[in-house]
Amino acid sequence: MPFIDFTNAPWKPEAKCPEDIPIELRAMILDHGSLTARLKKQHNNEFFVQLVQQGWDEPTDSEKAFLNTEDTRANIREVILHGSGQPQVFARSVLPQGSLTGKNKALLELGSQPLGEYIFNQPQLTRGPIEIAKLPASQFNPYLCFDYDQEVAWGRRSLFYLNHKAISVCEVFLPARFSRHKGIA
Repeated sequence: MPFIDFTNAPWKPEAKCPEDIPIELRAMILDHGSLTARLKKQHNNEFFVQLVQQGWDEPTDSEKAFLNTEDTRANIREVILHGSGQPQVFARSVLPQGSLTGKNKALLELGSQPLGEYIFNQPQLTRGPIEIAKLPASQFNPYLCFDYDQEVAWGRRSLFYLNHKAISVCEVFLPARFSRHKGIA
């Protein structure tokens, strides 16, 4: 399955946060702490990570600009974070090849361990800018057991520096959806 492409996403700096973000999402999107920790608390530890795919590919031009890198190879990891048995967040991490040296090589071995849980426990982590975008939820249909139609998903992408090396984490908050399961009439 091809990686998700956010090339045309209308990313805006956090300072220009759109006013139409639903109130129940605003605090999560603007939170600079660990989303993993927040989701675990919100879902009483009924939380798991589904690894969708991970592999080497070229970051998009938008991702290269956000990361301020010219690396043409990156390890890209896409996962779905589940809480209370439902998909909550689609996440895409872009780990440029030049950032995967020294201790950062451990990022290649996470499997179904949450990236956020790992990086927020590292002493050499700093968080850079956050950008926010409104996205069509239907682009995630191939990864889910149900389909979205016209629903909107809100995403944020964050720049992190782990051991002074840039990585990008994009998290898209999926709208709650309990009907139209695939294969059910």
